[in-house]
Amino acid sequence: MEIGHAQLAIMLHSVPHLGPRGIARLLKDVPSGDCRVHLEDLGFWNVSPDTLRKMYSLHPAAAECIVNQREQLLSASSEIATAVDRLGIKVITLNDSDYPTCIREYEHYPPPILYAYGNIGLLSDQKFAVISSSKIDSHGVEVMREIAGLLCDGGLAAVTSHNTEPYQVVGLTAKSRNAPICLILDRGILSAFPRGLGWEPVAQARIWGLRFDPDRDLVLSKFRVYDPWIGANGRERDRMVFALADIVVAVEVRTGGIMEAECLRALKYGREVYVYGPEDDHMPSGNRKLLESGGNRISRDWAPSLVATLDLPNGLIPDGFTTGEWE
Repeated sequence: MEIGHAQLAIMLHSVPHLGPRGIARLLKDVPSGDCRVHLEDLGFWNVSPDTLRKMYSLHPAAAECIVNQREQLLSASSEIATAVDRLGIKVITLNDSDYPTCIREYEHYPPPILYAYGNIGLLSDQKFAVISSSKIDSHGVEVMREIAGLLCDGGLAAVTSHNTEPYQVVGLTAKSRNAPICLILDRGILSAFPRGLGWEPVAQARIWGLRFDPDRDLVLSKFRVYDPWIGANGRERDRMVFALADIVVAVEVRTGGIMEAECLRALKYGREVYVYGPEDDHMPSGNRKLLESGGNRISRDWAPSLVATLDLPNGLIPDGFTTGEWE
């Protein structure tokens, strides 16, 4: 029996107690480049549960499911694969040549399956992320808007998400400039679009009556298409935002938080990390630590250096960036 690559990925993703590392081990048996997969040729398909546990280090319940519930797995995954294909959602696995290199290199254990909807070309474009911890004051919001606007006007795509105020600020800024957005989800694609794929997932943009534009924007998720949000998903979402961003700008970061940890990781991986650091007593402690760890300081004269790094035209520098209004 043969099935498509997308159905195989969806089937493995639906096996209970089969996590990302287990899926990655099983996918090593799958030849790359072929549109169809002969199940009988896969090393894990015609073996006993005990062999699956030993050879692939699978959870006993996952091994039992793969062996004893094959018909149910094939039937359910076929229905989902048909729906996903009809909706234009692309299933990308670690075996595929178009799996994002930046994620493969940034993540210690890259997600073995990604679901993408929209402009897949954004994965190869230069992208930025302007980030803050979840609690941000009004001044920080304005700084985020200014920086995100500058980078959007410079031709970069924004990497952001559809929830938390800082992510929405960046998303709304990009949309106001008709700039492309790579939207990283903390749930399945169909859970983020409860009213159909034309529905705009950035809540503030819905006030304007905007709809999601798949020709310009891209939605990317590591979660199964129907997976709901749970608290632990936020960390996974943030890690992917940083993995996809060529340049990161931190505005307000608290010490000991996820954003601080991800910025430090990005610095370790040699990413361009900029830190908003006005010379006063109100600089967040996380910002200070990032500067001490090698982050590039953004202050009165930050715009020329950032523009030079990104090869952006000097005409894009707003007056406030050179007159010290942010200090």
